[in-house]
Amino acid sequence: MGFAGNSRSIRMERRTLLKSLGSIGAVTAVGGVGFFAMSSDAAAAQVSIGATNPGTVSNDRGTIDRVTANPTFNVQWTNLDDAVGKVFYLVEANVGGTGWQPIFRATPWIGEATNNAYVRQQPGTTGSYQVKVPLSQVLNQDPRFDDGSGPDASAGPLVVADEQGKPDYSSLSFPGGVDQSSFLDGTSMGSADNYPGAHEVDGHQNNYPDIDAGYYGAASGTGPINNEADGSVKETTVQIRYTFELQRPNLSQLSYIVDFSGLSTDADKKAKAAEELDWLTESDIDAGNSELIMNGEDGNADFGTPSGITYAALRSNADNHVGILSTTASFAVRVRNEGSDSGVTGATNPGVS
Repeated sequence: MGFAGNSRSIRMERRTLLKSLGSIGAVTAVGGVGFFAMSSDAAAAQVSIGATNPGTVSNDRGTIDRVTANPTFNVQWTNLDDAVGKVFYLVEANVGGTGWQPIFRATPWIGEATNNAYVRQQPGTTGSYQVKVPLSQVLNQDPRFDDGSGPDASAGPLVVADEQGKPDYSSLSFPGGVDQSSFLDGTSMGSADNYPGAHEVDGHQNNYPDIDAGYYGAASGTGPINNEADGSVKETTVQIRYTFELQRPNLSQLSYIVDFSGLSTDADKKAKAAEELDWLTESDIDAGNSELIMNGEDGNADFGTPSGITYAALRSNADNHVGILSTTASFAVRVRNEGSDSGVTGATNPGVS
């Protein structure tokens, strides 16, 4: 595995394999109507996502209820040295310069080829993962949302800002091996059901324990966006940042599609999986947590713990690892506080007799 000793042309071929990441969009400012669509025609591991501003929200008080995001995206890769079996993605937001906050994370498993109205996915050294329709629609296709074991919620657009605001993460009771720092930097999380569910009071608006994804709440309250000045328009910049990581499959994942009955060693399980699934070899499979593909190979960045990389480390290495993509879109939320006025009209209708 790996071509570290080969020519520069081969190294560059390996490093320019992510074809596209596009059509990430549908952010709505509620309290008025508006959305923005982001698109990309990225090639050679380049990602460029633009955004148009949502329409202006106008009301008497100059307030907004919430800002949400409901993305779609398409990630493709070709000719990698490791097979991709999972695609981790992180969504973060920064509302009016209040600071970046994670609002959603997920790691869909792509052990088998699928192409339906919602997703298109193909695991392997050449493959793709595409969310064809807004993310909430894709998430709601998961049968675990309605398996009777609770909480059996349903997914909605990701909350970027609302009146409930950012959760008080410092007040959480974390499971063993997890603390506030590891929770917020993504290195150790526990299960999503360790944390308050979606839209609970003081909970995490974007957390979905049924499918073990989400974890976080809004990035901000609506205070930075609201406009208290009568008769004026206030414009607030909101940024959405997306980070993607291509991961190798592991035995836990493969046990759902390969029968490991009677096999006691990891080596035997890997051999069985490689025999049954034509998109991977034994060397592609991790026994424990899934690792970043091609870690330290072919000139790609080398992480000491490739199965537990911080969000910050992923972002900072997006330009020097073929398995990492990170990009930011910005848009403006405009809120008009209608000017106050008052008056009296009517008729006296006098009479005499």
